[in-house]
Amino acid sequence: MKRSKIFLIFTYLLISQLSFSQIQDDVLLSKILNQLKIKKSEVNLELISEKKLPYSTDKTVIVIPKYIVNEKDEYNNYYFELDEYIIVANNITGEILYKFHQPNAWTSDAVMLTSIEIDTGLYKLNKKDRAFGIRVNYTGSSRPNPYYQTDLSLFIVQDNILKQVLKNLIISEFHGEWDTNCAGEFEDSKSIISIDKTQFNNFNNLILATIKTETKNIPTNEDCVEQKKTQKTQKILKYNGTEYK
Repeated sequence: MKRSKIFLIFTYLLISQLSFSQIQDDVLLSKILNQLKIKKSEVNLELISEKKLPYSTDKTVIVIPKYIVNEKDEYNNYYFELDEYIIVANNITGEILYKFHQPNAWTSDAVMLTSIEIDTGLYKLNKKDRAFGIRVNYTGSSRPNPYYQTDLSLFIVQDNILKQVLKNLIISEFHGEWDTNCAGEFEDSKSIISIDKTQFNNFNNLILATIKTETKNIPTNEDCVEQKKTQKTQKILKYNGTEYK
């Protein structure tokens, strides 16, 4: 029973990570790629993501992953490296308003980059700056050594520049090793960000609350006994004038 439960949980995680959000407005995408002088064939279309900003509905955030390398490795698995383009565009005219470009930002290999999501949660960093988030999801390809990870970055517009103020913070991670039957050990860590009222350098501190669960499965009398240990931690991230640390 425990074996089925573990397999179903991992299968669910794998499927959910493999789901992707493709851009809905092909006309808008074409206009943006035109301005960037990027061909559609140079882009990983499955990982493109877009979302209208709920607090500024004439603006849309679009994530464009541009190939640097796109090939198969020696084991016939797909391997690619990507430049990162984060665009804020006027969704009526198609004009690029703000752009963030990070060369060689993402790699997908045995640990696969499975989806990129735009997070428009209430990241109110001070009276005038509200951030949006980019979540990047990775999934391992090994069943005996399951793995997944989600990174979060936060962006604001400051002095007419799209600026990354939180870089690749791991907010979710699961890994372990088991015999694919019962015996094994797993670690699952999930974090939630909330906004503190206290400020540093005129930006609200971020409260990072994390729950880490360690699980050990032991075969016992034709059953699989699960032992769990949970730990809660909290960390304060402060804005140092450039980014949150």
